[in-house]
Amino acid sequence: MSSILDQIQLNYQTLSKTEKKVADYVLTYNEELLNIHIKELAHQIDVSVATITRFCRKIGASSFVEFKILLRDAVKVQEVTEDVINSVHQFYESVINSTNSLSNLSTFQKACQWILKAKRIHAYGLGSSGLSAEELKLRLSRMGLTIDTHKDSHAMIIASSFLTEEDLVIAISSSGQTKEIIDASELAKRKNAKVISISNYSETPLANLSDLMLYTASIKPYLAQGFLNSQLSILYVLDVLSILLTNHQDTMKTYQHTLHALDEYKKI
Repeated sequence: MSSILDQIQLNYQTLSKTEKKVADYVLTYNEELLNIHIKELAHQIDVSVATITRFCRKIGASSFVEFKILLRDAVKVQEVTEDVINSVHQFYESVINSTNSLSNLSTFQKACQWILKAKRIHAYGLGSSGLSAEELKLRLSRMGLTIDTHKDSHAMIIASSFLTEEDLVIAISSSGQTKEIIDASELAKRKNAKVISISNYSETPLANLSDLMLYTASIKPYLAQGFLNSQLSILYVLDVLSILLTNHQDTMKTYQHTLHALDEYKKI
């Protein structure tokens, strides 16, 4: 079950500019808000009490009091430590737990059905997301599935222009607002291909184009701590997909065949 913090992330793009100020503050300083009064919070963020009330309602809480109750349930107070190893462990644990709470097994199962049924799969991603798309290609190709990866705008548009209703696009964009991904996905939809998106937010241009959404936790609240793995939650989603796909007899058989071929190659 998703927490109130997850609901803030999912609904972030539906918030007004001032409501996003509240959301950013809550996501970053949630531990400090457990006993705060609404007027004090309004003063700290420099917004009105009415803005905070509207924010609470938009993320599913009937009042600020209910919001604080839900926040208390959601917040795991992090141990203050100068141990970098332990800090990274806490970060990974938080991101994985949040992504898990946003995940729905039936949605993943449907995604796997579409992947197995597709004549050809195209994975779209820019920058770091392009690396995740390459990882997905490596995994699916080892299962005998036909997949291409496209990591620049021209390649995506060219690939989308040849799609049919038998094809599947897997679009990876944490923000859901990457123009190149949106343009290529929009063309894919015009060609009647299915689009599965891996993203942090609902109600984004990419989400509105997608037939299926696999949600991931945002690392935005942790960015101030330093250089962190922006793809961690995406890789978690790829792991879930991979395990579900290898539960199918044919894909597991092909996967084992490719592993055997690689082992034989190493002996040469």
